[in-house]
Amino acid sequence: MRYAEFDATIDVREARWMFQIRKSEDHFRMRSGWLDARWHFSFDRYYDPENLNFGPLRVFNDDVIAGENGFPIHPHQEMEIVTVVQQGKLTHYDTIGNSGVIVPGEVQKMSAGTGIQHSEWNYEKEPVRLQQIWFMPGQHGLTPSYAQQKYEVAREGLTIVGSPAGNAGGVPIYQDVVMAIADTDQVFDHELARGRGVYVHVIDGEPAIEGEGLQPGDAARLGETERIRFEGSGRVLLIDLPLIEGADRSTLVVPSDDAT
Repeated sequence: MRYAEFDATIDVREARWMFQIRKSEDHFRMRSGWLDARWHFSFDRYYDPENLNFGPLRVFNDDVIAGENGFPIHPHQEMEIVTVVQQGKLTHYDTIGNSGVIVPGEVQKMSAGTGIQHSEWNYEKEPVRLQQIWFMPGQHGLTPSYAQQKYEVAREGLTIVGSPAGNAGGVPIYQDVVMAIADTDQVFDHELARGRGVYVHVIDGEPAIEGEGLQPGDAARLGETERIRFEGSGRVLLIDLPLIEGADRSTLVVPSDDAT
């Protein structure tokens, strides 16, 4: 798969260091009566031809859903959709017979494949805060599927919450990406394989990446380097992904022929 629609400020075909930070207030903000969302990439009514995707990462929405509200049943096709809940309880129903309540410490993945419909609803009175991430799939025509897992963030390093076909742990994602959560109270480095980058979202606290301090809701895009240092005091969601065709697999993944 080719990844042609990059942010125009980043030319990943040049072998050079890239590091771009977007502050929380710079993300597109959409507020309705029950939804307060920050969209990191072009989505719905927000369109920026220079901000369509980062590698196979197509959508990153940081949402707050008010109590007793949510998204009624709606369709998806040919997309890997991962949801991580940070606060509250989110109820999922879909047309292939799955249902579940997602709470903090759990991650959900839905492979839309050839087509699926689902709803996401907050039946409680307190708000739900979540990140929903969409990836372009590694192959088309997949049978729709669903997965949900618990996780506990490790005291040090990365806690993997999603990986290619679950090869490195977490829910199975049918794309060459690894998702992980980390607390940065302990300094750690993440090694990048050739042709890969990292997308980082700050969940809370004040972490630092390569010495640059960040705040909750901030995001960073990095690539064309061998190692990235995390420190400070906060929690981040990290996505290790390919930026060019033929990129090596993530250093977190054991090679597998069926990973994508």
